[in-house]
Amino acid sequence: MNFLEYELTADALVMGERPKAGTFLPCVQTIPYSQITGALRRHFSDKPELHAAGHLVEEDGRNVPDWLIYSPRDRGTQKSKVPLQVQFLRNVLARVYLPQNEASKGLPDAFDLAMGGFLSKGFGMCHLRRVGEVDGGNPTPGLLNTRIPIKRLPLFNVKDKGAPIYGYLFQPDRDNPLTGIYVLSLFESSVVVGPPFLLQPRR
Repeated sequence: MNFLEYELTADALVMGERPKAGTFLPCVQTIPYSQITGALRRHFSDKPELHAAGHLVEEDGRNVPDWLIYSPRDRGTQKSKVPLQVQFLRNVLARVYLPQNEASKGLPDAFDLAMGGFLSKGFGMCHLRRVGEVDGGNPTPGLLNTRIPIKRLPLFNVKDKGAPIYGYLFQPDRDNPLTGIYVLSLFESSVVVGPPFLLQPRR
């Protein structure tokens, strides 16, 4: 099982968690399947069989957290609502992995796409550059470093080893990417057996 490996860079990226309450919207600290797969499928609309997941790269000066204050407006009254504090990442560096199939083999070596939130405010423009291919056929035990839907784990040669951290990722409808459902997923730090490049570095 081989994967295409891409380097992802961006000036600023908003990948918000699902807020339960309050006025602070934290940023995801990895590259979930839902974010990158959705961005790829929107960009390459003729390739609905693309799948991808990734993670941030630990390097000085990269993936620096920052915050902005955003005051959404009520469309009916044209008044600002309670302001939100939104976390984002500056100088983003990440790795993205795509299982090799007919769709992924046809991708260019380098391209730009939009991912995440606040695109209209200048966030989320990403550049992807192919690094090469990696072998995912030698899984090892460790902690997951990304977020993948349960039903997509076999695509990434990842198996749950009994200490899962569950969450939900958005799965858009095929006919309308703005609607969909949330599906059960494994989140980062779940104990798994998987390809080393999808696991957290050993400390």
